Amino acid sequence: MIRTLLPIDGSPQALDAVRQALQLRALGLDFTAVLLNVQEPPHLYEVVLAPDVDVIEGARHAAGEHALLAAHALLDEAGVAHESLVVTGDVAQQVVEQADLLDCDLIVLAGRGQEVTQAVERHSHVPVLLVPQRRSDLEAEDLDDPGGEPTDQPQP
Repeated sequence: MIRTLLPIDGSPQALDAVRQALQLRALGLDFTAVLLNVQEPPHLYEVVLAPDVDVIEGARHAAGEHALLAAHALLDEAGVAHESLVVTGDVAQQVVEQADLLDCDLIVLAGRGQEVTQAVERHSHVPVLLVPQRRSDLEAEDLDDPGGEPTDQPQP
């Protein structure tokens, strides 16, 4: 059985990665999953505003657990055994590190943040399956005016 790491940030693209893993299961890949959410370390102003470190860590952990809810539901519905983990740190570094620490055989990663995905691919000791953004997501981004202004005027 393949132990698969699924980094989840709560985005629709991350859920697409879970769906892709489930499609592989339908094709015969037997796997268990580890859902991973990586929270950024606290910023200085957070530490100043909430001097109790436990309050900050509790809020970050709760946010991470919330981000994992939809992925949990997809895996539960499919009957895939899974566990979850919320950690704090650099996203790419934590994905690679947790894959090693948790003895994962595969990372299924949404191809959303180019910098993060490149770092994970470069440093991972296990295969990385990169799930690209859906075409409709890309087309919507391509249609956005880079200046942020609506383009109601016909082009000459």
